Amino acid sequence: MADHPNAAIVRQALQALAQADLDGFAEALADDVVWHAPGTSRFGGRFDGKTAVLDRMRRMREAGIVTRFEVHDVLGNDEHVVALVHMHLENADGARYHEPQVNVMHIRDGKVTTFWAMNQDQAVVDTLLG
Repeated sequence: MADHPNAAIVRQALQALAQADLDGFAEALADDVVWHAPGTSRFGGRFDGKTAVLDRMRRMREAGIVTRFEVHDVLGNDEHVVALVHMHLENADGARYHEPQVNVMHIRDGKVTTFWAMNQDQAVVDTLLG
């Protein structure tokens, strides 16, 4: 069975992100996207707008944070997409952590308008992100 069109958009966005293609990733985001990054690290919190989301990702890269996602599955309908991924995280000190993660998104007009991530062990992620 083929992906729902919204699920296909998210698959492409995750693939672009995995290739460090922020421009390709940005194509999937609405200009007024609201991005909820879990945790208490310097990269956690709410980020309003595409510019703020991309700035967060650039700051993570500049800080030596490397994230990679293996997509397990992406499920979508006309309003929501859920991505089940396995996240690989490495910080500038070389500390690594691997865990399942769930991403939930609202989609409107083919763009991600709201994003939430849920990590298996947020405390470990916060420690690695600083």
